[in-house]
Amino acid sequence: MNLLVRYYNLKGLHLFIGIVAANLILIWLSKALLINDVVFYNTYSEQLTYDRSLKLFEDLNRFSWISYAFFPIMLLIKFSLVSLVLYIGIIFCNIQDKVSLGLVFKIVIASELVFVGAAFVKFIWFYFFAGNYDLNDLSFFYPLSLINFFKSGDVARYWIFPLQTVNLFHLFYIILISYGLNKICFIDKHDSDKIVLFSYIPALVLWVALIMFLTIDVTL
Repeated sequence: MNLLVRYYNLKGLHLFIGIVAANLILIWLSKALLINDVVFYNTYSEQLTYDRSLKLFEDLNRFSWISYAFFPIMLLIKFSLVSLVLYIGIIFCNIQDKVSLGLVFKIVIASELVFVGAAFVKFIWFYFFAGNYDLNDLSFFYPLSLINFFKSGDVARYWIFPLQTVNLFHLFYIILISYGLNKICFIDKHDSDKIVLFSYIPALVLWVALIMFLTIDVTL
């Protein structure tokens, strides 16, 4: 646990750079080693000829730098929103005078390491074990989640995100945030658990419900 405390005590900028770098490396590895012209063609073989799919694949690769450029911004937005949600929980517990928003922000960044681990496990799974797959399989699968109890054809599109969200990595993420609030912000364990339970969990449920609604709307 001392190692974990030392990790949480790293500078926020160093944590952010490390998390962003790890994610970008995994994205690059996935694009380079998991997604090739054959995988792309297998996905769109019913709509496109091989030559047309190859041309589309090359065009998408040419503009892939956009995803690398915007990914740090997307992470920053995510960290900010989660931090604000948690800080609202801290305000409701009336302990905002003891904890700064910046410290909560750093805990949220550090806890993101869990999802880096999930992305790494997903990469290892497809690189070594998945066999023949397409882009739909890549987007459908999430390690140690409820989605893995189903086949892609058996699940309506609007249920995919909720079933992916309920996973052991997300549970560990929640535990780590509570741990960080307790050990780094020196919030009582009971209060740190209560903050996460009554702020992050409801916000997560609303977010999942919003994604489901938007997915249903697009499907219709």
